[in-house]
Amino acid sequence: MSVLQIWRYPVKSLQGESLDSTEVTDVIPGDRGWGIIDNQTGHLLSAKRVPRLLEGQARIIRDHCVLTIDRNEYSSEEDKINEKLSEWLERPVTLSRPNAGETRNIEIEWDDGTAEILQDPDVFEFSTAPGWFFDSSSSLNLIGSATLDFLEKRVGPGSGDVRRFRPNLLVETEKPFEENDWVGKDLRIGTAEVFVKKRTDRCIVITRGIGEFSASRSTLRFLSDHHDREAGISMNPTQPGVICTGDVVEVLETS
Repeated sequence: MSVLQIWRYPVKSLQGESLDSTEVTDVIPGDRGWGIIDNQTGHLLSAKRVPRLLEGQARIIRDHCVLTIDRNEYSSEEDKINEKLSEWLERPVTLSRPNAGETRNIEIEWDDGTAEILQDPDVFEFSTAPGWFFDSSSSLNLIGSATLDFLEKRVGPGSGDVRRFRPNLLVETEKPFEENDWVGKDLRIGTAEVFVKKRTDRCIVITRGIGEFSASRSTLRFLSDHHDREAGISMNPTQPGVICTGDVVEVLETS
């Protein structure tokens, strides 16, 4: 097993950037390093509630972030960045970085994939971990190539698109959902080590339109029916290091 792709998402819920290598500390540095805050509610905006965010893209150049919005590029450092984002999202917003110890609330439109048609979904709130713009207690996500290939074949075109699942690591695997067997185990990837905390629950984000593919609930409904609404695994680093594409993924034996 080896690393096929590495992804970093500099701005929460925007499309990210593909990397050839990355340092790993407690996170991939710069991953969810910025977020867009609703000025009226103080909420951290997410594609769980604002699907248009997925139409934007972000990458890091040196110590700032470059956002691509409607084919125009803006720097996180420029004076009018908040004005441009507010126009795009049709609400007053501020591009922000997380503060140590601070949490932010996120709204989510609830969809567990069981209903044939989703109408007027309930909206819930939950909080980020302190000092993070991640929406879980895990800072790394991995999915296997065989899982995506399986979904593409069984559910339809675009169902297994890596952009739909937003992993940090796409790993070459032989069997669909093979990565589920790694839960509770340690992995060595490059010179970094991680603990696999759990399988990743999937939500309404994977139903959103992505790139050339329109919005569809087919993938979420399939996962709900056959795989407990889960795909991929959530991990936490236990030893800092460097991960490169092509690095071997090794499941470590417990002593």
